[in-house]
Amino acid sequence: MTILTLTTLCSPEHRKIYTFFSTRSCRQLRRRLFLVEKLKDANTVGLVVGSVGVDQHKEAVQRMRQLCKAAGKKIYVISVGKINVPKLSNFSSDIDVFVLLSCPFGVLLDSGDYYRPVLSFFEAEIALNPSKSHWAADSGWRADFGRHLQDQIATHSNPEVQEGDVSLISGKVRARPEIIQNGEGPEAQKTTVALYSAGDYFAERSWKGLDDTAATVTQSTVVEEGRRGIAQGYQGK
Repeated sequence: MTILTLTTLCSPEHRKIYTFFSTRSCRQLRRRLFLVEKLKDANTVGLVVGSVGVDQHKEAVQRMRQLCKAAGKKIYVISVGKINVPKLSNFSSDIDVFVLLSCPFGVLLDSGDYYRPVLSFFEAEIALNPSKSHWAADSGWRADFGRHLQDQIATHSNPEVQEGDVSLISGKVRARPEIIQNGEGPEAQKTTVALYSAGDYFAERSWKGLDDTAATVTQSTVVEEGRRGIAQGYQGK
């Protein structure tokens, strides 16, 4: 997939070089970078497998699990076939950002109708893999995820690396998962114990599914015999 962002024209007659920027392409690029920041801020990631017939989709799912684990994020793998707004809306209450695993022609560039951001596999690599910080200067934006399955997943184990980065959306500092796990950050210094159970999370949800006790409260409708016969003349009521 090629998106024209910069056009350079050379005029031999005037011996000058003219550079033109595409307004639409720049706006799309800013939108994609905004979604990358949303994934960095997210706590729960939903990997949507658009088609199981895509080559190396199993390797891509495994790599995304490794990326989310290294970044300290929870991941859910979802297979819903061809995606649309109603399908992904069923998971929007539990998932912050979706990552679409599809062929290069199935990348969703306009996700404005969805309740949660939908990113491509390459954009997830940019957000979760520190080694892809200079992706624009190296290779540009790509839609084929197969080129990155063997790339190294970098970590922040280098002590010279800063302890956190600032979110460009909320303005808050994002702490690295290694800092909390090693007991170096403010979250690790807290000694307060909080009790958590899955039932508490379920109780806070507005919709909890069908009520299986409804049949015991109200009686079902009595079955009565209706008409019988043919259309020319019915018998009974």
